[in-house]
Amino acid sequence: MKKYCYLVVTVALIFSLSMVTVSAKDLTLNQLEAQAKANREAYNKAKEQKALTETEKANATKQKTEVEAEINNINTELKTIESDITKLQESMKIKDKEIKELMKFVQVSNGESAYLEYAFGASSFTDFIYRVSVAEQLSSYNDTLIQEYNENVKQLEQKQKELATKQQELTVKQQELTVLEAKLSKEIETLQSGMISKDQEYKTQINLINSMKKRGCKGSDTITSCQNKIISSGNIASVNGTYMPISSGYVTSDYGWRVINGKNEFHTGIDFSKSVAGDPVYPIADGEVIMLDNNPECGNHIVYVKHNINGHSYITSYWHLSSWSVSVGQKVSYTTKIGSMAGRNSVDTCSGGIHVHLNLFDNSGNSWENRVLAGGNPNSGRINPRIVAPQIPGHNGYFSHR
Repeated sequence: MKKYCYLVVTVALIFSLSMVTVSAKDLTLNQLEAQAKANREAYNKAKEQKALTETEKANATKQKTEVEAEINNINTELKTIESDITKLQESMKIKDKEIKELMKFVQVSNGESAYLEYAFGASSFTDFIYRVSVAEQLSSYNDTLIQEYNENVKQLEQKQKELATKQQELTVKQQELTVLEAKLSKEIETLQSGMISKDQEYKTQINLINSMKKRGCKGSDTITSCQNKIISSGNIASVNGTYMPISSGYVTSDYGWRVINGKNEFHTGIDFSKSVAGDPVYPIADGEVIMLDNNPECGNHIVYVKHNINGHSYITSYWHLSSWSVSVGQKVSYTTKIGSMAGRNSVDTCSGGIHVHLNLFDNSGNSWENRVLAGGNPNSGRINPRIVAPQIPGHNGYFSHR
């Protein structure tokens, strides 16, 4: 019960610390950083608890396998015992018949004078005495054998009962281990659901907090005062047009639903490629680099750029880069190289090939920045890049210039 309560508290803490609240704008960057670290601590505790639970589940599974193997061995032994009992019983029937046949020739104890065929078949009196003696010895020997068979049957039946009892006990243990295994699996699932992306969200939140400080904010500034400070230091120039993120190539995957390995999935951006690793990647419009992120599991080097397109604030992100060519706070134009195109390798396993993945976010009212600073998922709320770049070709469409 204590362990279960700890599990609930840990998972609840993870969720509560990562929630974006209305008052988040009034928190200072230092407070947000402390909150992020508390979130990180809760994540680490949940990770430790998950590891312990997985070990416990592995032990339960091992015990269950051993019990199942023992039950199978008992079943095999019980079948062997049943076969042995059947064979003994058949042997007893044969010996019993032999005794009855022999006793036809031995009737001295009953005072009978006839020794039937065996006795009368003697060629002499000596032979007659010999035949009677042999018959009595055979009868006594067979009778002893039957007693031994009976003892063996009793022993086998006793062992059969003991094994049946043990089998029943093991079956109960097997059922208990099955219930425990399912319970631990559920605990692991609960912990995992509370941990998904929390590690990366923590890193992204800290990255953006550090980014705000590099852009002129102090730890004592609130989100609102920080944004006002950045705005007053120089607005991002508004642009009316957008460009392709690479000089030429194909649209290898579109925004929206697609089928991957026979499964439907929603693709949250647009992929551009010409299968040349190391080619430069550019922002689709003038703007300011507000965050650099590194996600080894998916995305590798990622650049986030803030734009003012047609008087509206947007954020774009560029995934699967092998390196960055810009720094946080740097003003960039659509001709600035922000990184080099890469793709599937040992540190970017969610990429199926060499390409750049373009995401677009609505940042009206600094909504994206507010959400990420308060610990929200930086990749939620992605919208179709064609909203600002309608010239992007369709799936498999080729373009020869930006």
